Amino acid sequence: MTIQPLPVPTRIFGGEGLISYASRHAARNGTTVEKIERSLSEAGAFPKPSHRRTPERLQAWRSLGALHESAFATPAVIDGADVIDRTLCLRCTQGSGGTGRLPRTGWVCARHRRWLGTPQHDIRALPGLIAAERHYRRVLAPRGVLVRSSIIQWAGECAITGTGQSVIAERYRRGATSNLNLLTYPETVRIARLVTNPGFNTRMLQPRLSARERHAMSVKASTGFFPRAEDNESWRVAHRITAMFNTIAGEIERNPFRVGGATPSSAPLAQAWRIWGR
Repeated sequence: MTIQPLPVPTRIFGGEGLISYASRHAARNGTTVEKIERSLSEAGAFPKPSHRRTPERLQAWRSLGALHESAFATPAVIDGADVIDRTLCLRCTQGSGGTGRLPRTGWVCARHRRWLGTPQHDIRALPGLIAAERHYRRVLAPRGVLVRSSIIQWAGECAITGTGQSVIAERYRRGATSNLNLLTYPETVRIARLVTNPGFNTRMLQPRLSARERHAMSVKASTGFFPRAEDNESWRVAHRITAMFNTIAGEIERNPFRVGGATPSSAPLAQAWRIWGR
């Protein structure tokens, strides 16, 4: 049995998931997902209704919406990292609140200048976040650094630690929000870009490099990451970066076969991060 599209079409949003689209499409056609799937099942065109993302269910809703085969195809995991479901930009979805997976997008909708965390927030008064988002998409996303990855979470902790309270207060005044993850997003992206940079990793993981030398390199690399302020504590970030790479290098030296016999200077970036436990 061929499944025909429902009478009233529904545009799918980029990255939108099955549950989100099916609910909107059914509502626009004056019914519910449950009723549609029950009818298809009774007609023999659909297996027993299920909440799982089975191939049959995905294809049925592509047919019901006259959608391309790429619909609902965003993977749940990329390179071992979870691609989280999150609320799509309310401006992009015209307030519908659709949900989906956006592995190439950080925490900002650059088009509408909105923070995509919970709650969403207008960030037109904070252009630094827009610039940071462009760096995220151009550099971090291709490296497999996703928004809920431990790398971003760790970098966010560093950013909050290093950014002066006076700087945060000034951004709070302009942005009208106390969300620290939002207010320190530019620094979060800078730190994540540094510690996932293959060249920086190679230098920091050179054999027989001392902790003092590693720290000097961390200080030099992170200088200028934070706005100038008397209460700037960027030195704390350099210490955290140093400690992280000391841990990675030490583990590789103790157990090189854990990464296929790699030395600190040859360990691939992904392997180094797994060793660190992040």
